[in-house]
Amino acid sequence: MINLLGRLCTEIRSAYRRLFERETVKPPKVRKAAPLLEELDIFGNEQDAAQRYFFGYLSMHRIPAANPDVLRRMNDDSTFWITTRNALLTSTFVVLGRIFDQDQQSVHNIDKLLGAVTNEIHSLNRAALAQRRVAERVMTQSDADNYAADRHDLTYADIRQMRKAINKWRKVYVARYRNIRHKVFAHKGASSVEAEALMAKTSVDELKQLLGFLHAMHNSLDQLYRNGLVPDLTPSTFDLPPTPSRSKSAEIMYRESGNVLYGLIAP
Repeated sequence: MINLLGRLCTEIRSAYRRLFERETVKPPKVRKAAPLLEELDIFGNEQDAAQRYFFGYLSMHRIPAANPDVLRRMNDDSTFWITTRNALLTSTFVVLGRIFDQDQQSVHNIDKLLGAVTNEIHSLNRAALAQRRVAERVMTQSDADNYAADRHDLTYADIRQMRKAINKWRKVYVARYRNIRHKVFAHKGASSVEAEALMAKTSVDELKQLLGFLHAMHNSLDQLYRNGLVPDLTPSTFDLPPTPSRSKSAEIMYRESGNVLYGLIAP
């Protein structure tokens, strides 16, 4: 009888707690965007890598196609050159996936970069620029104020324009490049016929423009933070073959790859 009453009291207390007491619920963990400079540095490295991989791949197509002597020497070690060329192309699509894909588990991508810009918009104005110049001990307060006086204050309208540009190029990526990344290089879900059909939809000039946009995005945000310049998201262009003075990662890679390939036939 005592045990029965004890159990009854326990059940009554449990029912009372469920009805009248609120359980302590821990708030869900929200992953915050990394600070702006960290996101900008990561994005810079990613778009830089995509440039190097794709333009290294291009050099291995264009240079031997224009020089039969180079092609003959490459054919002496064809396994190495075919493997290297394919690895560069694969890496291009892998990095583009990291930049544009919106996987919930993605820690860093172009959306996280823009989130950091939004969160730290207060650091992207003239007053903050002047404070940085003084903190870096490169200017007095008076000089820093004069330097920053005609610089750009980032606005939410600017950020909306950035997001619009990102969405435009993400649509291009999704329409013609994402399935290649997922079905051909990452998971091998496409047959050879399907892979060829997917590759046929791509365009070297379009991919160069996409990479040019990513370069412009990084350069604009970097120059906005460091010098207060107005963002310009016009896709950057790449000179091929590049002159010695050209210094984008794509151009450096193409030039150095050419040095290696032409070195095969050097006396």
